[in-house]
Amino acid sequence: MFTNIVSNKWTETAKKVEATIELIVFNVGDVSFGIPMIKIDRILNETNLLRDFSLMAGIEILDLHHRLFGSSIDNPSAMVVLKGWNLAGIPIDTTPTLISVPRDRIRILLTKFRTNNPLGIASHVAIIAIDDRELTIFILES
Repeated sequence: MFTNIVSNKWTETAKKVEATIELIVFNVGDVSFGIPMIKIDRILNETNLLRDFSLMAGIEILDLHHRLFGSSIDNPSAMVVLKGWNLAGIPIDTTPTLISVPRDRIRILLTKFRTNNPLGIASHVAIIAIDDRELTIFILES
């Protein structure tokens, strides 16, 4: 009987884990972007960026701020480095936040809508409630 109770608890825990996805969320202007944690290679803070340029070796810069507003961030405070065939770094002006988002709040953007969302590079969108307001997060895939 004890093993059944333990097994049920593990199953319930597994269901809860699968019910959410962890996103690294950051803003570029008024637009919130999220990247699944499993796609993140590392996050570099301003101190590391200024002190050790070798950390940037082999990283292609994906300047979302420039693509949205036509100008780059003068002094980024952090850079999110994505995993993939090639490393891509996104300079951001604030430290990103880790948010667990219920999977049922995430929707796939249809191909025809992907060209209408910011940058045309988000594959999914999530709308979540934070502090009595709705936050729309465009989810990027590397």
